[in-house]
Amino acid sequence: MKSKQELIDRVLVELGVIGAGQTAAAEDVALITSEIEPVMSDLATRNIYSWGDPDEYDEDAFIHLAKITANSLARAYGIEPDDGKRLYAESRLRLLQTVVLSGQNQSVEYY
Repeated sequence: MKSKQELIDRVLVELGVIGAGQTAAAEDVALITSEIEPVMSDLATRNIYSWGDPDEYDEDAFIHLAKITANSLARAYGIEPDDGKRLYAESRLRLLQTVVLSGQNQSVEYY
């Protein structure tokens, strides 16, 4: 699992704001943090990807989520959004076929 901070850092790398080992500015962290939930909500609404814990992200989905979030924020950083990259990342997320947990206890039959 990857943390929300790791996702924020990866989004900033995707945007070219920070490089490996650099620390993000508080303003950048705040902007990206405010964008993550709406992006994730949009993906869930469109049945592309549903996530459970807002502070943890599956490793398989991590890079695709970072690319989609970065694309969503591109204009704020003076970059033109790339729908091709976004569509590719969304198609990869669809392939993961994530299971949405109901939060209910699983019943087990003993033999």
